[in-house]
Amino acid sequence: MRSVGRGLMAVLADVEIKGREKLPKKGPIILAGNHVAVLEAVMMAIYTPGIVEFLGNGDIPFDPNYAFIANSYDLIPVNRGNLDRKSLQLALDVLKQGGILGIFPEGGTWDPDQMQAQTGVAWLSYRSQVPVLPIGFGGIKGGLKKALAFKHPRLVMNVGDLIPPVTLTNESQSMKTNLERAANHIMQEIKALIPEEDLQGTPNRVDETFDLEIDVLTHHNTLAIPKEYRVRHGYAYARFLFNPTMMDVLVRNLRLPIKPIQKVTHQFDLQPLIAAWEAILDYLEVNPGYFTYRLGIDDGLAVKHALIELRQLAQWAAESGYGLTIKPIRSYRNAKTGARVLERGGCFPASM
Repeated sequence: MRSVGRGLMAVLADVEIKGREKLPKKGPIILAGNHVAVLEAVMMAIYTPGIVEFLGNGDIPFDPNYAFIANSYDLIPVNRGNLDRKSLQLALDVLKQGGILGIFPEGGTWDPDQMQAQTGVAWLSYRSQVPVLPIGFGGIKGGLKKALAFKHPRLVMNVGDLIPPVTLTNESQSMKTNLERAANHIMQEIKALIPEEDLQGTPNRVDETFDLEIDVLTHHNTLAIPKEYRVRHGYAYARFLFNPTMMDVLVRNLRLPIKPIQKVTHQFDLQPLIAAWEAILDYLEVNPGYFTYRLGIDDGLAVKHALIELRQLAQWAAESGYGLTIKPIRSYRNAKTGARVLERGGCFPASM
């Protein structure tokens, strides 16, 4: 697979690798890189002299566009957002046997340039006392599509210097705090290796807030929402509607019928919307960590509460013959320009 992969990359793309001599033939070692799309994993696998065992997504089906790649290579599946001792033990076993473990500390691709490192990479380094090799990838976003169209994208792989095994540097603080600090340090080392043009690709949002404007409609005017039907966690639902990757996973990977949620104004036929919310709630019974892993515990749980509140409101409105306008709002400051940005209506994926 490595030979075939290298041959295809040579034909379809212009690949630049800096620090290639640092890539290991054997372990134990952890390779850690930034993550925008599937190409980082492909490049890590085919250009590393030794065989890389990957920690990867195990809580949702793979993107149909590249599922065949992941399934044919195989990996250690991680049930992200839920306690998964088995996958962590498998990863430790790889390292104990002198293997090479590939991991992407951001843990996913749902909010590029805004994601923090997950602590898994630090925990694995600490428990195994194995060093971490940071790798920064560039040109990845849209790279596969360009390659398949014979546009020869420039793909960059910058290999950094070894980071010593993680230790608890401050024993007066909790292990979680120490691991978070170590994981953030690893992520900083990775980001220092990412080409500048890739770091500038997405405006970095700071002071970000969300809100949800809801109007109950008659055919002539708007009504006040009764106290018992008010939505108290609407900000979390608004945050969800500004995350196209999470919605895309629900539509394409999981095939949930949630497309009605993209219509946010003047809805009088509320049954499709209610059915969409119920489909998400049903899925959360199977995978309760879907939102908490991606948005944090508080906001993740708040999305579920918001869905329940919105369903209750919509059921009352439908029974009363009313309509709804549900408009998400995002406000943030662009870290590069300092300008305040206000966006309304959500941000939906092409699959919807």
